[in-house]
Amino acid sequence: MTVKTFFIGLAASFALPWLVVVAVPYASMRNVEIPQFDEVDDGKTGYYAPVKAGRTQNGSEIYGAEGCAQCHSQLSRPTYAGNDLGRPDLAGIQKDPNLGDTRRESNLWDYAGEEFAWIGETRIGPDLGNYGRRIEIQAAEENAKIAAELGVKVEELTVDQKFNKEKAVFAQLYNARLAKPNSVCPSNKHMFDEQPVFGQGYENALEGPNGEQVVAKPKALALTSYLLNMKRDSEVPYAMNHARSKKKASAK
Repeated sequence: MTVKTFFIGLAASFALPWLVVVAVPYASMRNVEIPQFDEVDDGKTGYYAPVKAGRTQNGSEIYGAEGCAQCHSQLSRPTYAGNDLGRPDLAGIQKDPNLGDTRRESNLWDYAGEEFAWIGETRIGPDLGNYGRRIEIQAAEENAKIAAELGVKVEELTVDQKFNKEKAVFAQLYNARLAKPNSVCPSNKHMFDEQPVFGQGYENALEGPNGEQVVAKPKALALTSYLLNMKRDSEVPYAMNHARSKKKASAK
């Protein structure tokens, strides 16, 4: 091998990965047009502009800073890269009681409003792309059970009797092993204050191991808001939606 060949090979070993990983994706994504609904395919017209609620930006920053993306994904992979559409409750909800089958691949607009797209590094924990919708379904099921036990209608349950989604997330963040002893999710007790109970105590405070109240700090509040609004269930234009059950409006 000559010196010239060596340096050409060395340059190529750096240039090719840079071209494939950085340059080509940047060039293809820098001027992405907003997708539109089609009258024939979707039965309506207009731009696809999903609306996000909750504290998306700072909640996303805390999510990344706390390392959540190391164990949790927010990605429903395209068919050629995996079979996420066939995995229950990962690429959406297969049997959503209100929306039907919402399974679909992830798209660029799922990460709108966030500085980084937390697609995840591993799947040690469950995918969180539809966590907010899953916990809504869980809350509805739990409220139905509570109402049946009390012999009343769900609408007649008081706030204190209903399943509290925010407290459920607080408990997970504070110490996931309290509900699931085998959980490997690390505790985030630094996001909470343990204080004596005065009067009625703080709203949505958890009960500590020694009877004290566990109060969420601003970080926990922002992260909880972010997680509760993780929903990938909006209708997507037929042209970009790779859901198994999707049909053209004209074929329905």
